Amino acid sequence: MVRRSGIKDKSERLSTLRNRIRQWDVAALLITHSADIRYLTGFIGDDSWLLVPARGQRATVISDFRYQEQIKREAPQVTAIMRGSSLEDELAKIAERRRYKKVAVQADYVSLATRKRIGQKIGARRLVHVEDGMLGQRAVKDREEVKSIRRAVAITQKAFLSTIKQLRSGQREFEVAALLEYEMRRIGADGRAFGTIIAADANASLPHAVPGNTKIKNGGIVLFDWGAVVDGYCADLTRVVALGAMKPILRQIYQIVLDAHDAAISQVKPGKRFKDIDRVARDLIASAGYGKQFGHSLGHGIGLQIHEQPVLSERSLDCMQPGHVFTVEPGIYLPGIGGIRIESDVLVTENGHQVLSQLPKDLQSAII
Repeated sequence: MVRRSGIKDKSERLSTLRNRIRQWDVAALLITHSADIRYLTGFIGDDSWLLVPARGQRATVISDFRYQEQIKREAPQVTAIMRGSSLEDELAKIAERRRYKKVAVQADYVSLATRKRIGQKIGARRLVHVEDGMLGQRAVKDREEVKSIRRAVAITQKAFLSTIKQLRSGQREFEVAALLEYEMRRIGADGRAFGTIIAADANASLPHAVPGNTKIKNGGIVLFDWGAVVDGYCADLTRVVALGAMKPILRQIYQIVLDAHDAAISQVKPGKRFKDIDRVARDLIASAGYGKQFGHSLGHGIGLQIHEQPVLSERSLDCMQPGHVFTVEPGIYLPGIGGIRIESDVLVTENGHQVLSQLPKDLQSAII
């Protein structure tokens, strides 16, 4: 059952986390990762920490004067402490005042230098490094999160359609990227989800191409990989368009990629292993003779970060759950010629799946 969000939902998220904290035999968990702090409280500022007690007290945001009013607005349900010294000093004061015997920290997000400073302040023996389970918890989206992702996808699509109407031979990649990002903001995005990829012709064989001075031209292709952010939540789409015509070899691999994309999505439902979905697309591309030209995973989760859990790869052992939202993005890349990648955003539902992105994908629609 997908849940509703709001302060009540934040409380549910914290309760889920507290259940894990109690299993570690510690007094509290220190959250330093900004995406986790936003997920648990709604507070979006930086240079702040969140201390979540295993029992009793409310969660505490340790911040500074710059965010005093903002925390009241965004996270009225937490205790806010405005520090007068370092984060480590303030944490030590709280731990001493509350008589915490052990404090856990996020193993994946606290640097060695920060751990050392915290240990010096509260005592190294009182510090415990844990795998906090936040990635898995955040992977299953509630209704409000899905709503934000839908809005991000809608803006992402509208911006693309507006941009390709303005596409002209002679424009440089970085100009098209700037135009697309402007359109996303104009339509209502908070910003871009990641560095927009615009890759013309042979540059499209680079999965993470950086927009440069290459000019788009009639008879050539342009790969778009872009996404908007709404309420902190990301969208991520990829399309390839051709100006007037597409080379036969690119037309061929376009159809192969599209078939792999559609075949993989058709298998998405609760209980399916991610590695099996990856295999559907990978086997189809390999059977067409391009297995070595598809070298990345099939997709990744999206949410408050552009790359989250789950991961659709050959190595993943996880299974799909309702509320998972991820990309499906097979590709074939031919150095010196170009590349084709088609990417959609997919939600796992109670009984199957829903494709959140509705941009046309067929070959005919790719030729403008």
